Amino acid sequence: MSARRIARELAIIVMPQLPKDSEKLAKVEISEIVDRAIHLLVDYAKQNLKDVNAMLTKAGNELVSIEVEHNDNSQSSGELAAVPLTTAQVRDQLSTLEVSINMISEALDIPEMALTANSTLLRTKCKKCGHNDEIAVDRPHKGEIRDFLFRLIETYLENRELIDEYIKRARTQWRMERMVSIDRDILRLACAEAFYLADIPVNVAISEAVELSHRFADEKAAKFINGVLADLAEEAEAVRRSARRKAYAAGQAEPVETADAAE
Repeated sequence: MSARRIARELAIIVMPQLPKDSEKLAKVEISEIVDRAIHLLVDYAKQNLKDVNAMLTKAGNELVSIEVEHNDNSQSSGELAAVPLTTAQVRDQLSTLEVSINMISEALDIPEMALTANSTLLRTKCKKCGHNDEIAVDRPHKGEIRDFLFRLIETYLENRELIDEYIKRARTQWRMERMVSIDRDILRLACAEAFYLADIPVNVAISEAVELSHRFADEKAAKFINGVLADLAEEAEAVRRSARRKAYAAGQAEPVETADAAE
């Protein structure tokens, strides 16, 4: 997972923690909120793993009970004989295993958001010949994640009133206050990227927002967010061109035509 994608996911977790009051929002320390969000994620991952262990222990005990209580073993005082399982029993245990795997997968994703190294060294050993092998898996640096996360949140905070106005003007039947909070936060962050982060193409900002919707919401939310952002794409490009013209006039950027061609 790229550093920016991890940062976007962290931003979605940080957004609900931002104060609603304007005065408190102006004094907010983003670094403290980010650190708190990461600690919450790690604690959540640890709890996930504990829950998985409990689920698998329970499933194992149920299988032992099935063996012990089976007619072939009910009178046995020695080693238990293998017993057949019904389709319903197998399905029940497979369901438990599937839930466990999903929870482990989720728990493994979370620490990636709080990385401290550029790579992780994986060691494997061949069971047949005993040969040890090492594979370095490149991972984004914690600094890259934190830098983009701060940049994204700060951009939103600096332009939050305008961003909400852009969303309100989109051709949608949903008012801001009627939107699900996670959808609203994804839209706000996407608009911060699309309108104000010139190094990120507008279409990339939109596609990343849709990916966030799939991860944190559902297919219906993804379609809704994609539709709203598609309505705002041209306006975002216009805002970017206007910003480049102002920067060029101030001697801080290249001509607008050259910048457009580069994109």
